[in-house]
Amino acid sequence: MTEAPVASRRRKLTAERERELLLVTAQLVGEVGYEQVTMAAVAQRAKCSTATLYRQWESKPRLVISAWKALTTDTRKDLSSIDTGTLRGDLMEAARYLVADDPARGTFTSMPAAIVQDEGLMEVVREMLIHPILRDLAQLCERAVARGEIEAGNPVIDLADQILLGPWLAQNILHGTPATQELMETVVELVLLPALTVRPATA
Repeated sequence: MTEAPVASRRRKLTAERERELLLVTAQLVGEVGYEQVTMAAVAQRAKCSTATLYRQWESKPRLVISAWKALTTDTRKDLSSIDTGTLRGDLMEAARYLVADDPARGTFTSMPAAIVQDEGLMEVVREMLIHPILRDLAQLCERAVARGEIEAGNPVIDLADQILLGPWLAQNILHGTPATQELMETVVELVLLPALTVRPATA
């Protein structure tokens, strides 16, 4: 008899059990830091096998970032849900989203340094955290083009993510403090919005 594929024999975790494993992971990261957390330690505390963790999340970086997202999902709306009907309104909401209170911040204080040092973790952060933000910002600009607020050929469209996210990231790296709502709204009002809405000069 031909055996069923491994994937079909795999026990699917319930939503409740999956969240429990993610919360255990978050607790361990908060207690000992990212570098010291192991899949075996998570499995021991969560009373499951390491095989279960690897089947569900593939690697420690993916498990930890999934735990990070799990802590923020209940309290922060997704960037993709922003649609105020105007470019300015959307950009301001996006700026506020980036600096909104993050319930995971206190737990994952060891993450910034780990992200810089661990290329595997950096790749997962790009995939699971950064790329969705870039996608949502691109869609925000596409809607503004469709409404006629942005010229379709404006080269700043391709730079909008860097203009918005640059100060957000640089504030922490250069000054050691998180970006504020005031800073991000200033970037939108004085830099990004004028650059996106400028009309080409006529001859």
